[in-house]
Amino acid sequence: MMRREKDFLCSVLILSFVFAFFSCSTKKAGQGIETSSYNSTDSHNVGTDCLSCHNSGGSNPYWFYLAGTVYKPDESSLNPNSTIYLFTSGNGGGTLAAMLPVDGKGNFYTTTMFNFNSALYPGVKSSSGETRYMQSSTKNGDCNSCHVALKRIIVN
Repeated sequence: MMRREKDFLCSVLILSFVFAFFSCSTKKAGQGIETSSYNSTDSHNVGTDCLSCHNSGGSNPYWFYLAGTVYKPDESSLNPNSTIYLFTSGNGGGTLAAMLPVDGKGNFYTTTMFNFNSALYPGVKSSSGETRYMQSSTKNGDCNSCHVALKRIIVN
């Protein structure tokens, strides 16, 4: 092999390695792992439909499977550091399918997939201890899609 061909081959190999390295280390849409946590203030767009951007068609690197915002009974004050629960039966019955912290801004979200094939029954518990349950089941985690236009998710 001639020196020129060797140099070219080395250059191609080096460029291939660099491309592969940066491709693997860059977050790609839908591949980020993210879950809300108590006291965190990293979230944004309080009260909006989270999954309108955080979905497989959106440009955000995090695709949420469950997300929303929790308010106090006045429906304008946020209720941070609450907890979201998903049960297999109404009013906290059946099996606890998931528990998710509400962050310091009142938002909850996760990229963890949930099986909504069987409907799940949400509940929310405030940091002061009050618990409220949604009386109907849901088959998706796009909470703010309904709770923006209708009554908000509230707990005292």
